[in-house]
Amino acid sequence: MIKNILIIVLLLSSPALWAVSLQQDKDAEVVEAINTSTASKLYGSWLFNGGFSDTSFSGINPDYRIASGDKLLVQLWGGLEYQKEIEVDPKGNIFIPKVGPITVLGVSNENLNRLVLKSVKRVYKSNVEVYVTLLSTQKVKVFLTGLVNKPGLYEGQSADSILRFIDQAKGIRADIGGLRQIQLRRNNKTIEQIDLYDFLSSGKMPRLPLQDGDVIFVGPRQGVVTIEGEVGFAGKYEIRGSQEPIANILNAIVPNDRATNVTIIEAVNKSVEASQYSLNDITNQMVSNGALIKLSTQLRPTSISVEVVGEHSSENELVIPWGTSLDAVIKKIELTELSNSSGIQLYRKSVAERQKDMLQASLTALEQSVLTARSSTKEEAQLRKAEAEIMLQWIAKARLVEPKGQVLLSAGYEAKKIILQQGDRIVVPSNKNLVMVHGEVLFPTAIAFNKDLTIEDFIAKAGGKNRGSSDFNIVIMRPNGEFVDANSDLDEDDYVKPGDEIFVLAEPDSKSLQLTKDLTQIMYQIAVSAAVIIAL
Repeated sequence: MIKNILIIVLLLSSPALWAVSLQQDKDAEVVEAINTSTASKLYGSWLFNGGFSDTSFSGINPDYRIASGDKLLVQLWGGLEYQKEIEVDPKGNIFIPKVGPITVLGVSNENLNRLVLKSVKRVYKSNVEVYVTLLSTQKVKVFLTGLVNKPGLYEGQSADSILRFIDQAKGIRADIGGLRQIQLRRNNKTIEQIDLYDFLSSGKMPRLPLQDGDVIFVGPRQGVVTIEGEVGFAGKYEIRGSQEPIANILNAIVPNDRATNVTIIEAVNKSVEASQYSLNDITNQMVSNGALIKLSTQLRPTSISVEVVGEHSSENELVIPWGTSLDAVIKKIELTELSNSSGIQLYRKSVAERQKDMLQASLTALEQSVLTARSSTKEEAQLRKAEAEIMLQWIAKARLVEPKGQVLLSAGYEAKKIILQQGDRIVVPSNKNLVMVHGEVLFPTAIAFNKDLTIEDFIAKAGGKNRGSSDFNIVIMRPNGEFVDANSDLDEDDYVKPGDEIFVLAEPDSKSLQLTKDLTQIMYQIAVSAAVIIAL
Protein backbone atom coordinates (compact mmCIF):
# COMPACT_ATOMS: atom_id res chain seq x y z
CA MET A 1 0.00 0.00 0.00
CA ILE A 2 2.84 2.42 0.91
CA LYS A 3 4.40 1.79 -2.52
CA ASN A 4 1.16 2.81 -4.24
CA ILE A 5 0.88 5.91 -2.06
CA LEU A 6 4.46 6.95 -2.81
CA ILE A 7 3.85 6.60 -6.55
CA ILE A 8 1.24 9.33 -6.18
CA VAL A 9 3.40 11.42 -3.84
CA LEU A 10 6.42 11.29 -6.15
CA LEU A 11 4.47 12.78 -9.05
CA LEU A 12 5.39 16.11 -7.43
CA SER A 13 8.89 16.26 -8.93
CA SER A 14 8.14 19.10 -11.37
CA PRO A 15 8.91 22.58 -9.99
CA ALA A 16 5.89 23.94 -11.90
CA LEU A 17 3.46 22.18 -9.60
CA TRP A 18 3.15 24.72 -6.83
CA ALA A 19 1.65 27.71 -8.64
CA VAL A 20 -2.01 28.74 -8.55
CA SER A 21 -4.64 30.24 -10.87
CA LEU A 22 -7.61 32.57 -10.71
CA GLN A 23 -8.78 31.90 -14.27
CA GLN A 24 -12.49 31.94 -15.04
CA ASP A 25 -12.51 28.41 -16.42
CA LYS A 26 -11.23 27.06 -13.10
CA ASP A 27 -13.72 29.15 -11.16
CA ALA A 28 -16.49 27.64 -13.28
CA GLU A 29 -15.26 24.15 -12.42
CA VAL A 30 -15.39 25.01 -8.71
CA VAL A 31 -18.95 26.36 -9.00
CA GLU A 32 -20.01 23.23 -10.88
CA ALA A 33 -18.42 21.02 -8.22
CA ILE A 34 -20.24 22.94 -5.46
CA ASN A 35 -23.56 22.59 -7.29
CA THR A 36 -22.96 18.87 -7.80
CA SER A 37 -22.08 18.42 -4.14
CA THR A 38 -25.21 20.28 -3.06
CA ALA A 39 -27.40 18.31 -5.43
CA SER A 40 -26.04 14.96 -4.33
CA LYS A 41 -27.52 15.53 -0.87
CA LEU A 42 -31.11 15.63 -2.15
CA TYR A 43 -33.00 12.43 -2.86
CA GLY A 44 -33.53 12.19 -6.63
CA SER A 45 -30.89 14.78 -7.54
CA TRP A 46 -29.24 12.22 -9.81
CA LEU A 47 -32.28 12.05 -12.11
CA PHE A 48 -31.30 14.74 -14.60
CA ASN A 49 -27.79 13.98 -15.80
CA GLY A 50 -28.48 13.98 -19.54
CA GLY A 51 -30.09 10.55 -19.77
CA PHE A 52 -33.40 11.70 -21.30
CA SER A 53 -32.53 14.58 -23.64
CA ASP A 54 -31.00 12.65 -26.55
CA THR A 55 -33.81 10.25 -27.42
CA SER A 56 -37.41 10.80 -28.55
CA PHE A 57 -40.29 8.36 -28.57
CA SER A 58 -41.30 6.70 -31.83
CA GLY A 59 -44.86 5.87 -32.76
CA ILE A 60 -44.78 2.24 -31.61
CA ASN A 61 -46.04 2.92 -28.09
CA PRO A 62 -49.45 1.15 -28.00
CA ASP A 63 -50.76 3.43 -25.25
CA TYR A 64 -49.98 6.66 -27.06
CA ARG A 65 -53.13 8.64 -27.95
CA ILE A 66 -53.34 10.27 -31.35
CA ALA A 67 -53.03 14.06 -31.41
CA SER A 68 -53.42 16.75 -34.05
CA GLY A 69 -50.34 16.95 -36.28
CA ASP A 70 -49.46 13.23 -35.99
CA LYS A 71 -48.64 11.50 -39.27
CA LEU A 72 -50.38 8.22 -40.16
CA LEU A 73 -49.75 5.78 -42.99
CA VAL A 74 -53.15 4.64 -44.30
CA GLN A 75 -53.37 1.65 -46.67
CA LEU A 76 -56.54 0.15 -48.20
CA TRP A 77 -56.68 -2.78 -50.59
CA GLY A 78 -59.25 -5.06 -52.17
CA GLY A 79 -62.26 -3.24 -53.57
CA LEU A 80 -60.51 0.10 -52.92
CA GLU A 81 -56.82 0.71 -53.56
CA TYR A 82 -55.41 3.59 -51.53
CA GLN A 83 -52.11 4.38 -49.81
CA LYS A 84 -51.04 7.73 -48.39
CA GLU A 85 -49.35 9.48 -45.47
CA ILE A 86 -52.02 11.59 -43.79
CA GLU A 87 -51.58 14.23 -41.11
CA VAL A 88 -54.22 14.50 -38.40
CA ASP A 89 -55.91 17.88 -38.94
CA PRO A 90 -56.53 20.48 -36.18
CA LYS A 91 -59.98 19.00 -35.56
CA GLY A 92 -58.51 15.56 -34.94
CA ASN A 93 -59.66 14.00 -38.24
CA ILE A 94 -58.11 12.24 -41.21
CA PHE A 95 -59.75 12.22 -44.64
CA ILE A 96 -59.95 9.14 -46.87
CA PRO A 97 -61.38 9.65 -50.37
CA LYS A 98 -64.73 7.90 -50.94
CA VAL A 99 -64.92 7.29 -47.16
CA GLY A 100 -64.85 10.79 -45.72
CA PRO A 101 -63.46 12.24 -42.47
CA ILE A 102 -62.65 9.88 -39.61
CA THR A 103 -62.09 11.23 -36.07
CA VAL A 104 -58.95 9.73 -34.56
CA LEU A 105 -58.14 12.36 -31.90
CA GLY A 106 -57.50 10.72 -28.52
CA VAL A 107 -57.61 7.15 -29.89
CA SER A 108 -54.87 4.91 -28.53
CA ASN A 109 -52.26 3.68 -30.98
CA GLU A 110 -53.31 0.15 -30.13
CA ASN A 111 -56.94 0.76 -31.23
CA LEU A 112 -56.17 3.02 -34.21
CA ASN A 113 -56.37 0.34 -36.91
CA ARG A 114 -59.60 -1.09 -35.50
CA LEU A 115 -61.28 2.35 -35.45
CA VAL A 116 -60.35 3.22 -39.04
CA LEU A 117 -61.41 -0.23 -40.28
CA LYS A 118 -64.78 0.16 -38.57
CA SER A 119 -65.30 3.54 -40.22
CA VAL A 120 -64.36 2.20 -43.66
CA LYS A 121 -66.73 -0.77 -43.23
CA ARG A 122 -69.61 1.63 -42.87
CA VAL A 123 -69.09 2.55 -46.53
CA TYR A 124 -67.59 -0.64 -47.91
CA LYS A 125 -69.32 -3.60 -46.33
CA SER A 126 -66.93 -6.18 -47.74
CA ASN A 127 -63.86 -6.76 -49.89
CA VAL A 128 -61.90 -3.85 -48.38
CA GLU A 129 -59.08 -4.30 -45.89
CA VAL A 130 -57.35 -1.57 -43.90
CA TYR A 131 -53.93 -1.14 -42.29
CA VAL A 132 -53.09 2.08 -40.43
CA THR A 133 -49.85 2.79 -38.56
CA LEU A 134 -48.51 5.80 -36.70
CA LEU A 135 -45.44 7.09 -38.53
CA SER A 136 -44.47 9.98 -36.30
CA THR A 137 -45.94 12.14 -33.61
CA GLN A 138 -46.36 15.85 -33.90
CA LYS A 139 -43.37 18.14 -33.41
CA VAL A 140 -44.20 20.47 -30.56
CA LYS A 141 -42.55 23.41 -28.85
CA VAL A 142 -42.99 23.51 -25.08
CA PHE A 143 -42.12 26.22 -22.56
CA LEU A 144 -39.96 25.21 -19.56
CA THR A 145 -40.21 27.66 -16.70
CA GLY A 146 -40.06 27.91 -12.94
CA LEU A 147 -37.10 26.46 -11.08
CA VAL A 148 -35.26 24.78 -13.93
CA ASN A 149 -31.61 25.62 -14.58
CA LYS A 150 -32.20 26.91 -18.11
CA PRO A 151 -35.78 28.13 -18.75
CA GLY A 152 -36.78 28.44 -22.38
CA LEU A 153 -38.70 27.06 -25.35
CA TYR A 154 -37.77 23.49 -26.29
CA GLU A 155 -38.77 21.25 -29.19
CA GLY A 156 -39.66 17.58 -29.11
CA GLN A 157 -42.26 15.02 -30.08
CA SER A 158 -45.75 15.26 -28.65
CA ALA A 159 -45.24 11.72 -27.29
CA ASP A 160 -42.08 12.66 -25.41
CA SER A 161 -42.05 12.50 -21.64
CA ILE A 162 -41.75 15.69 -19.61
CA LEU A 163 -38.47 14.18 -18.34
CA ARG A 164 -36.92 14.78 -21.76
CA PHE A 165 -37.94 18.43 -21.78
CA ILE A 166 -36.72 19.04 -18.21
CA ASP A 167 -33.44 17.35 -19.11
CA GLN A 168 -33.06 19.68 -22.10
CA ALA A 169 -33.49 22.58 -19.65
CA LYS A 170 -30.48 21.19 -17.68
CA GLY A 171 -32.59 19.77 -14.90
CA ILE A 172 -34.16 21.23 -11.79
CA ARG A 173 -32.35 23.74 -9.60
CA ALA A 174 -30.55 21.89 -6.80
CA ASP A 175 -31.00 24.62 -4.20
CA ILE A 176 -34.76 25.29 -4.17
CA GLY A 177 -36.39 23.42 -7.07
CA GLY A 178 -39.05 20.79 -6.32
CA LEU A 179 -39.05 17.36 -7.91
CA ARG A 180 -42.57 16.87 -6.57
CA GLN A 181 -44.09 20.19 -7.65
CA ILE A 182 -44.31 19.89 -11.45
CA GLN A 183 -47.33 21.06 -13.43
CA LEU A 184 -48.31 20.64 -17.07
CA ARG A 185 -50.29 23.74 -18.07
CA ARG A 186 -52.35 24.30 -21.20
CA ASN A 187 -54.25 27.49 -22.00
CA ASN A 188 -53.39 28.80 -18.50
CA LYS A 189 -54.97 25.76 -16.85
CA THR A 190 -53.18 23.00 -14.97
CA ILE A 191 -54.11 19.71 -16.63
CA GLU A 192 -51.71 17.44 -14.71
CA GLN A 193 -49.78 17.48 -11.42
CA ILE A 194 -46.61 15.35 -11.59
CA ASP A 195 -44.57 13.95 -8.70
CA LEU A 196 -41.18 12.66 -9.86
CA TYR A 197 -40.73 10.75 -6.59
CA ASP A 198 -43.48 8.44 -7.91
CA PHE A 199 -41.27 7.81 -10.92
CA LEU A 200 -38.17 7.25 -8.79
CA SER A 201 -39.72 4.95 -6.22
CA SER A 202 -42.28 3.02 -8.29
CA GLY A 203 -41.70 3.88 -11.95
CA LYS A 204 -45.04 5.71 -12.38
CA MET A 205 -45.10 8.36 -15.10
CA PRO A 206 -48.26 9.76 -16.74
CA ARG A 207 -48.34 9.60 -20.53
CA LEU A 208 -49.70 12.88 -21.81
CA PRO A 209 -49.57 13.99 -25.47
CA LEU A 210 -48.02 17.43 -25.47
CA GLN A 211 -49.19 20.30 -27.64
CA ASP A 212 -47.56 23.42 -29.03
CA GLY A 213 -47.44 26.12 -26.39
CA ASP A 214 -47.80 23.79 -23.39
CA VAL A 215 -46.01 24.98 -20.27
CA ILE A 216 -44.04 22.70 -17.94
CA PHE A 217 -43.75 24.57 -14.67
CA VAL A 218 -41.39 23.45 -11.90
CA GLY A 219 -42.39 24.86 -8.54
CA PRO A 220 -40.36 25.31 -5.34
CA ARG A 221 -39.95 22.70 -2.65
CA GLN A 222 -42.58 22.86 0.02
CA GLY A 223 -40.49 21.14 2.67
CA VAL A 224 -37.60 18.80 3.35
CA VAL A 225 -36.58 16.37 6.05
CA THR A 226 -33.08 15.09 6.81
CA ILE A 227 -32.24 11.39 6.78
CA GLU A 228 -29.32 9.88 8.74
CA GLY A 229 -28.12 6.55 10.05
CA GLU A 230 -28.67 3.00 8.84
CA VAL A 231 -30.14 3.78 5.42
CA GLY A 232 -29.27 3.28 1.78
CA PHE A 233 -29.72 7.02 1.16
CA ALA A 234 -28.68 9.68 3.65
CA GLY A 235 -29.36 13.36 2.99
CA LYS A 236 -32.34 15.60 2.24
CA TYR A 237 -35.72 14.20 1.23
CA GLU A 238 -38.38 16.49 -0.25
CA ILE A 239 -41.89 16.22 1.21
CA ARG A 240 -45.19 17.39 -0.25
CA GLY A 241 -46.82 20.07 1.82
CA SER A 242 -45.98 20.52 5.47
CA GLN A 243 -46.19 16.83 6.42
CA GLU A 244 -45.51 13.42 4.92
CA PRO A 245 -46.25 9.85 6.11
CA ILE A 246 -42.95 8.39 7.28
CA ALA A 247 -43.84 5.09 5.59
CA ASN A 248 -43.49 6.81 2.19
CA ILE A 249 -40.06 8.11 3.11
CA LEU A 250 -38.79 4.78 4.45
CA ASN A 251 -39.90 2.98 1.30
CA ALA A 252 -37.81 5.37 -0.78
CA ILE A 253 -34.60 5.62 1.26
CA VAL A 254 -34.32 1.83 1.84
CA PRO A 255 -33.36 1.09 5.48
CA ASN A 256 -30.32 -1.13 5.95
CA ASP A 257 -30.69 -4.67 7.23
CA ARG A 258 -29.30 -3.57 10.60
CA ALA A 259 -31.90 -0.83 11.13
CA THR A 260 -34.33 -1.61 13.97
CA ASN A 261 -35.50 1.81 15.26
CA VAL A 262 -36.54 5.20 13.93
CA THR A 263 -35.92 8.41 15.88
CA ILE A 264 -37.82 11.54 14.80
CA ILE A 265 -36.61 14.93 16.02
CA GLU A 266 -38.84 17.86 15.09
CA ALA A 267 -40.30 21.13 16.33
CA VAL A 268 -43.58 20.71 18.23
CA ASN A 269 -45.37 23.64 19.84
CA LYS A 270 -42.33 25.94 19.84
CA SER A 271 -40.05 23.26 21.28
CA VAL A 272 -37.93 20.45 19.86
CA GLU A 273 -39.04 16.92 20.71
CA ALA A 274 -37.55 13.51 19.98
CA SER A 275 -39.63 10.35 19.58
CA GLN A 276 -38.42 6.81 18.94
CA TYR A 277 -40.34 3.99 17.30
CA SER A 278 -39.69 0.41 16.30
CA LEU A 279 -39.11 0.15 12.57
CA ASN A 280 -41.67 -2.65 12.35
CA ASP A 281 -44.39 -0.74 14.20
CA ILE A 282 -44.19 2.68 12.58
CA THR A 283 -46.87 3.00 9.86
CA ASN A 284 -49.16 6.00 10.16
CA GLN A 285 -46.72 8.40 11.81
CA MET A 286 -46.43 11.79 10.05
CA VAL A 287 -43.26 13.89 9.94
CA SER A 288 -43.12 17.65 9.50
CA ASN A 289 -40.98 20.00 7.45
CA GLY A 290 -37.49 20.36 8.95
CA ALA A 291 -37.59 17.07 10.87
CA LEU A 292 -34.54 14.89 11.39
CA ILE A 293 -35.16 11.18 10.84
CA LYS A 294 -32.45 8.89 12.13
CA LEU A 295 -32.48 5.13 11.65
CA SER A 296 -30.43 3.21 14.18
CA THR A 297 -29.80 -0.32 15.31
CA GLN A 298 -30.51 -1.59 18.79
CA LEU A 299 -28.81 -4.89 18.07
CA ARG A 300 -26.17 -5.66 20.68
CA PRO A 301 -23.42 -8.00 19.50
CA THR A 302 -22.43 -10.83 21.84
CA SER A 303 -19.47 -11.86 19.69
CA ILE A 304 -17.38 -10.46 16.88
CA SER A 305 -14.94 -11.80 14.31
CA VAL A 306 -11.43 -10.51 13.70
CA GLU A 307 -8.92 -11.44 11.03
CA VAL A 308 -5.42 -12.56 11.89
CA VAL A 309 -2.94 -12.65 9.00
CA GLY A 310 0.79 -12.82 8.56
CA GLU A 311 3.43 -15.06 10.11
CA HIS A 312 1.57 -17.35 12.55
CA SER A 313 0.10 -20.85 12.81
CA SER A 314 -3.35 -19.94 14.19
CA GLU A 315 -6.69 -19.70 12.41
CA ASN A 316 -7.03 -16.71 10.10
CA GLU A 317 -10.51 -15.83 11.39
CA LEU A 318 -11.21 -15.74 15.12
CA VAL A 319 -14.65 -15.41 16.72
CA ILE A 320 -14.29 -13.79 20.13
CA PRO A 321 -16.67 -12.39 22.78
CA TRP A 322 -17.66 -8.73 22.55
CA GLY A 323 -15.26 -6.66 24.66
CA THR A 324 -12.20 -8.86 24.10
CA SER A 325 -8.89 -6.98 24.24
CA LEU A 326 -6.00 -7.13 21.78
CA ASP A 327 -3.88 -8.62 24.54
CA ALA A 328 -6.24 -11.61 24.89
CA VAL A 329 -6.14 -12.30 21.15
CA ILE A 330 -2.36 -11.99 20.93
CA LYS A 331 -2.08 -14.63 23.66
CA LYS A 332 -4.20 -16.98 21.50
CA ILE A 333 -2.05 -16.52 18.39
CA GLU A 334 0.46 -19.31 17.80
CA LEU A 335 3.62 -17.51 16.72
CA THR A 336 6.40 -19.14 14.70
CA GLU A 337 10.14 -18.72 14.81
CA LEU A 338 9.85 -16.11 12.06
CA SER A 339 7.13 -14.04 13.77
CA ASN A 340 8.01 -10.47 14.78
CA SER A 341 5.93 -10.16 17.95
CA SER A 342 7.14 -6.60 18.59
CA GLY A 343 5.85 -5.40 15.22
CA ILE A 344 2.20 -6.52 15.46
CA GLN A 345 -0.11 -4.20 13.54
CA LEU A 346 -3.82 -3.41 13.95
CA TYR A 347 -6.10 -2.09 11.18
CA ARG A 348 -9.65 -0.79 11.71
CA LYS A 349 -12.33 0.26 9.20
CA SER A 350 -13.58 3.22 11.24
CA VAL A 351 -10.03 4.59 11.45
CA ALA A 352 -9.65 4.27 7.67
CA GLU A 353 -12.87 6.23 7.17
CA ARG A 354 -11.68 8.98 9.50
CA GLN A 355 -8.29 9.11 7.78
CA LYS A 356 -10.05 9.40 4.44
CA ASP A 357 -12.15 12.32 5.69
CA MET A 358 -9.08 14.12 7.03
CA LEU A 359 -7.18 13.62 3.78
CA GLN A 360 -10.10 14.87 1.67
CA ALA A 361 -10.41 17.96 3.89
CA SER A 362 -6.71 18.72 3.49
CA LEU A 363 -6.90 18.28 -0.29
CA THR A 364 -9.94 20.55 -0.49
CA ALA A 365 -8.11 23.27 1.42
CA LEU A 366 -5.10 22.91 -0.88
CA GLU A 367 -7.36 23.05 -3.94
CA GLN A 368 -8.91 26.29 -2.70
CA SER A 369 -5.44 27.76 -2.25
CA VAL A 370 -4.58 26.80 -5.81
CA LEU A 371 -7.74 28.37 -7.21
CA THR A 372 -7.82 31.61 -5.22
CA ALA A 373 -4.22 32.89 -5.24
CA ARG A 374 -3.77 36.09 -7.24
CA SER A 375 -1.12 37.19 -9.73
CA SER A 376 0.36 40.67 -10.03
CA THR A 377 1.16 40.54 -13.76
CA LYS A 378 -0.26 38.94 -16.89
CA GLU A 379 2.88 36.81 -17.37
CA GLU A 380 2.71 35.57 -13.79
CA ALA A 381 -0.98 34.74 -14.23
CA GLN A 382 -0.22 32.64 -17.32
CA LEU A 383 2.53 30.77 -15.49
CA ARG A 384 0.31 30.16 -12.47
CA LYS A 385 -2.48 28.84 -14.68
CA ALA A 386 -0.22 26.25 -16.32
CA GLU A 387 1.22 25.20 -12.96
CA ALA A 388 -2.23 25.06 -11.38
CA GLU A 389 -3.49 22.63 -14.02
CA ILE A 390 -0.70 20.20 -13.12
CA MET A 391 -1.35 20.73 -9.43
CA LEU A 392 -5.08 20.06 -9.78
CA GLN A 393 -4.33 16.83 -11.66
CA TRP A 394 -2.16 15.72 -8.75
CA ILE A 395 -4.90 16.59 -6.26
CA ALA A 396 -7.37 14.51 -8.28
CA LYS A 397 -5.01 11.52 -8.11
CA ALA A 398 -4.35 12.08 -4.41
CA ARG A 399 -8.10 11.90 -3.76
CA LEU A 400 -8.01 8.28 -4.90
CA VAL A 401 -5.67 7.26 -2.06
CA GLU A 402 -7.35 4.79 0.30
CA PRO A 403 -5.92 5.03 3.84
CA LYS A 404 -5.03 1.73 5.52
CA GLY A 405 -6.80 2.48 8.77
CA GLN A 406 -3.81 1.49 10.89
CA VAL A 407 -4.04 1.97 14.65
CA LEU A 408 -0.44 2.73 15.53
CA LEU A 409 0.71 0.53 18.41
CA SER A 410 3.48 2.78 19.68
CA ALA A 411 6.27 1.66 21.97
CA GLY A 412 5.02 0.87 25.46
CA TYR A 413 1.33 0.58 24.51
CA GLU A 414 -0.94 -1.54 26.75
CA ALA A 415 -2.60 -4.21 24.59
CA LYS A 416 -5.09 -5.10 27.33
CA LYS A 417 -6.59 -1.61 27.11
CA ILE A 418 -7.30 -1.88 23.37
CA ILE A 419 -10.78 -3.36 22.87
CA LEU A 420 -11.25 -5.00 19.49
CA GLN A 421 -14.12 -4.18 17.13
CA GLN A 422 -15.95 -6.17 14.49
CA GLY A 423 -13.85 -6.50 11.34
CA ASP A 424 -10.51 -5.57 12.94
CA ARG A 425 -7.48 -6.95 11.13
CA ILE A 426 -4.41 -8.04 13.08
CA VAL A 427 -1.17 -8.49 11.15
CA VAL A 428 1.77 -10.46 12.52
CA PRO A 429 4.81 -9.46 10.41
CA SER A 430 7.74 -11.76 9.87
CA ASN A 431 11.28 -11.00 10.98
CA LYS A 432 13.08 -9.48 8.02
CA ASN A 433 16.76 -8.81 7.58
CA LEU A 434 16.06 -6.39 4.75
CA VAL A 435 15.71 -2.62 4.48
CA MET A 436 13.44 -1.23 1.74
CA VAL A 437 14.30 2.11 0.13
CA HIS A 438 11.48 3.96 -1.69
CA GLY A 439 10.90 7.29 -3.39
CA GLU A 440 13.24 9.76 -5.02
CA VAL A 441 16.14 7.37 -5.48
CA LEU A 442 17.56 6.00 -8.71
CA PHE A 443 16.79 2.33 -7.97
CA PRO A 444 14.11 1.73 -5.32
CA THR A 445 15.03 -1.67 -3.91
CA ALA A 446 15.49 -3.96 -0.90
CA ILE A 447 18.93 -4.03 0.73
CA ALA A 448 20.32 -6.61 3.17
CA PHE A 449 20.58 -5.09 6.66
CA ASN A 450 24.04 -4.16 7.87
CA LYS A 451 24.36 -2.56 11.28
CA ASP A 452 27.38 -0.55 10.13
CA LEU A 453 25.45 1.28 7.40
CA THR A 454 23.91 4.72 7.97
CA ILE A 455 20.74 6.01 6.38
CA GLU A 456 22.83 7.82 3.76
CA ASP A 457 24.64 4.56 3.02
CA PHE A 458 21.36 2.70 2.37
CA ILE A 459 20.15 5.52 0.11
CA ALA A 460 23.47 5.49 -1.75
CA LYS A 461 23.14 1.73 -2.38
CA ALA A 462 19.74 2.46 -3.98
CA GLY A 463 21.44 4.73 -6.50
CA GLY A 464 21.37 7.90 -4.43
CA LYS A 465 18.94 10.80 -4.35
CA ASN A 466 17.85 12.53 -7.55
CA ARG A 467 18.82 16.03 -6.33
CA GLY A 468 20.71 17.70 -3.48
CA SER A 469 20.09 16.63 0.13
CA SER A 470 18.24 19.85 0.92
CA ASP A 471 15.53 18.95 -1.57
CA PHE A 472 14.24 15.94 0.37
CA ASN A 473 12.61 14.77 3.57
CA ILE A 474 13.68 11.38 4.90
CA VAL A 475 11.28 9.28 6.99
CA ILE A 476 11.59 5.73 8.27
CA MET A 477 8.71 3.30 8.79
CA ARG A 478 9.25 0.74 11.55
CA PRO A 479 7.85 -2.82 11.25
CA ASN A 480 4.92 -1.84 13.53
CA GLY A 481 3.94 0.97 11.12
CA GLU A 482 5.43 3.84 13.14
CA PHE A 483 7.00 6.67 11.10
CA VAL A 484 10.10 8.51 12.29
CA ASP A 485 11.50 11.77 10.90
CA ALA A 486 15.15 10.98 10.17
CA ASN A 487 16.40 14.22 8.60
CA SER A 488 18.57 15.18 11.59
CA ASP A 489 20.11 11.72 12.08
CA LEU A 490 21.28 10.69 8.62
CA ASP A 491 24.78 9.79 9.88
CA GLU A 492 23.70 7.61 12.83
CA ASP A 493 24.69 4.01 12.12
CA ASP A 494 22.20 2.56 14.63
CA TYR A 495 19.15 4.46 13.43
CA VAL A 496 18.08 1.91 10.81
CA LYS A 497 16.89 -1.48 12.05
CA PRO A 498 16.03 -4.78 10.31
CA GLY A 499 12.65 -4.61 8.57
CA ASP A 500 12.63 -0.81 8.33
CA GLU A 501 11.54 1.04 5.19
CA ILE A 502 13.21 4.30 4.18
CA PHE A 503 11.14 6.88 2.30
CA VAL A 504 12.85 9.67 0.38
CA LEU A 505 10.18 12.34 -0.19
CA ALA A 506 10.69 15.23 -2.60
CA GLU A 507 10.52 18.72 -1.10
CA PRO A 508 8.10 21.00 -2.98
CA ASP A 509 9.53 24.00 -4.80
CA SER A 510 9.13 27.02 -2.49
CA LYS A 511 7.57 29.46 -4.97
CA SER A 512 4.73 29.93 -2.50
CA LEU A 513 5.73 29.43 1.12
CA GLN A 514 2.20 28.83 2.41
CA LEU A 515 1.39 26.43 -0.42
CA THR A 516 4.67 24.59 0.15
CA LYS A 517 3.83 24.15 3.81
CA ASP A 518 0.35 22.83 3.04
CA LEU A 519 1.62 20.49 0.37
CA THR A 520 4.39 19.10 2.54
CA GLN A 521 1.87 18.29 5.24
CA ILE A 522 -0.33 16.43 2.77
CA MET A 523 2.66 14.50 1.44
CA TYR A 524 3.39 13.28 4.93
CA GLN A 525 -0.30 12.60 5.51
CA ILE A 526 -0.45 10.40 2.44
CA ALA A 527 2.85 8.67 3.17
CA VAL A 528 1.88 7.62 6.67
CA SER A 529 -1.85 7.14 5.85
CA ALA A 530 -2.81 9.41 8.77
CA ALA A 531 -1.65 6.88 11.40
CA VAL A 532 -3.46 7.06 14.76
CA ILE A 533 -1.57 6.68 18.09
CA ILE A 534 -3.34 4.96 20.99
CA ALA A 535 -2.90 6.95 24.20
CA LEU A 536 -1.26 5.15 27.10
